[in-house]
Amino acid sequence: MTVSAEKFGQIAKLVGDPSTPAARPSTRSERLQLYGLYKRATVESDHRPPRPGMFNIDGRMKWDAWAAEDGKSKEEAMQAYVDLAKELVGKPVEDVLAE
Repeated sequence: MTVSAEKFGQIAKLVGDPSTPAARPSTRSERLQLYGLYKRATVESDHRPPRPGMFNIDGRMKWDAWAAEDGKSKEEAMQAYVDLAKELVGKPVEDVLAE
């Protein structure tokens, strides 16, 4: 089942809202994976800016997370994002999907 763009947007808002209760704490790796999947699903072009310099560690990690999702279609990235969000957030994501 492919998730709609509208439901994806609602789930992304839930994930980005610090007041949303988490089913379990997320790891840094999972947060970076969410970032990469979100960028892959929302940025229309495959043309990423150049990789940030070596002193921009956070920027490089985000860029690498985005690059790791190359090869996925927009729909695959949206579905993978929703699946990971469901695992991390739980019920609020399931409620959006059930609407």
